[in-house]
Amino acid sequence: MDIPQTTHLFRAAFKYCFKNSEFKSQKAVAMVAGVSESTISEMMTKKSYGPQTQARIAKVFGYDDLLDFFALGRKLLEGNHKPDSLIIQVESDREKAVLEEQIEHYRAVPLYESGKLAAGEKGLMFDPYEQAVSTIILYQQELTGRMNHKLIGLKVGGTSMSPVIPPGSVVVIDLDDRELLNNKIYAVNYPQNGENIAAVKRVQKWKHGFVLLSSDPEYPPELSELDWNELCVGRAVWIWRSLEDM
Repeated sequence: MDIPQTTHLFRAAFKYCFKNSEFKSQKAVAMVAGVSESTISEMMTKKSYGPQTQARIAKVFGYDDLLDFFALGRKLLEGNHKPDSLIIQVESDREKAVLEEQIEHYRAVPLYESGKLAAGEKGLMFDPYEQAVSTIILYQQELTGRMNHKLIGLKVGGTSMSPVIPPGSVVVIDLDDRELLNNKIYAVNYPQNGENIAAVKRVQKWKHGFVLLSSDPEYPPELSELDWNELCVGRAVWIWRSLEDM
């Protein structure tokens, strides 16, 4: 029987995460995941298990979304590596202690550059096979009330939102905040050249849909008749502005 592609992806991601984790044995991973040691052994050598079991194991390594775990596996099989984590060098034990005391006040957010979207079970989502190119470290107080929300960073390439959002800026999108608030900035589904991308626009309700507004007056308002659930990707909640063109 042919082995499903997802099993190959799972095995590659598991081996990488296990090697770089603090777990001393597969038995320890199994205990945390709530599965038997033989289940993991079989998954890695003989049998294919369903997504529910795979998801429980992926979560042990910090992957709440199984698709993200598969994406890591695909990158590893293609010869690429997971993006380096942020490394902060310290000069003394005292500095290390201060950093560890503060770490709970910060949050790591993955940064994507392509902004390409794919269809998912709950509507649009970012390409599950795209790996983040970097990580943004944000102070938690800047994200009040969004501790358990799924956040992603996008690098803005166009000029339509200048000067509010200059090209090269990084915008953090809350994928769980999709409630419509008139005249607020959202990442929206924006078909372009046959692909779906996430464009950052100010949105206003219109009787036949929605008006997508740019900040640069050279870009006229655009009308979208998409349903809100199809249009909205998430709300923009944080921005780091590029100063190159300001």
